[in-house]
Amino acid sequence: MLFAIRCFDKDGHQEVRKRTRDEHLAYLNGQLDKIRMAGPLLADDGATPVGSLLLIEVPDRAAAESFAAGDPYAKAGLFDSVEIAGWKHVLP
Repeated sequence: MLFAIRCFDKDGHQEVRKRTRDEHLAYLNGQLDKIRMAGPLLADDGATPVGSLLLIEVPDRAAAESFAAGDPYAKAGLFDSVEIAGWKHVLP
């Protein structure tokens, strides 16, 4: 099943994001069989990361929650909130 994971950074935590980015990318690269799309959410300036958006394919919600919890960004306390929702691909 497909799941969308939206993560929103805590204000003032850019240093946490920078410090854990390599570990975060290594984690995602180790999960490429599950990831359909992934990337940062950006502020209105189009450059400053303010969160993350991932579309993953896993068997169930528990697996999606486990995937999100295993992210080094989450473990480092970067996120203010994380939303997980089932998703259905319609277009294109």
